[in-house]
Amino acid sequence: LYRSNAQSRVFEEFLMQKQIPYRVYGGLRFFERAEIKDALAYLRLRENRADDTSFERIVNLPTRGIGARTIAEIREYARANAISLWESAMSNAGGQLSARAGGAVQKFLALIEGIAHETQDLPLHETVEHMLERSQLIPHFRKDKGEQGETRIENLGELVNAAESFEKFLATKYVGT
Repeated sequence: LYRSNAQSRVFEEFLMQKQIPYRVYGGLRFFERAEIKDALAYLRLRENRADDTSFERIVNLPTRGIGARTIAEIREYARANAISLWESAMSNAGGQLSARAGGAVQKFLALIEGIAHETQDLPLHETVEHMLERSQLIPHFRKDKGEQGETRIENLGELVNAAESFEKFLATKYVGT
């Protein structure tokens, strides 16, 4: 029914809205794609610093020098102290992280705080656009010179469109209330 994977979202939303069962062949549903999950993880962590799943998904995406060992130390300290990964990272895993690893983690935390601060008064679609640029997800996927990289960038653009459509939907649904 569609030529580009980025076009699938519009079809999927319509079918879901009409409660028509559907199946995607030869690919994934729009919101199941890795790049969309990555972008949504940034947005979720922006809103909820205690979202450990989102933290683990994006802490080193794009690569920022935070390795598996550093993440394991953050995780261990969080579990031992019944705190979120974010809180553990804020404390450099109780001072356990090396200076280099701790610096990389602190830059990541500052990135999320910066995105949250810079987008606090923006409409949703502008928040998504800003997050995509500031997080470096677009340049990260642009490095993949193949067709897959371009498709991922198109899908992220479609996520911005989805956010704008959602805002318009809310405006028409709740206008006057």
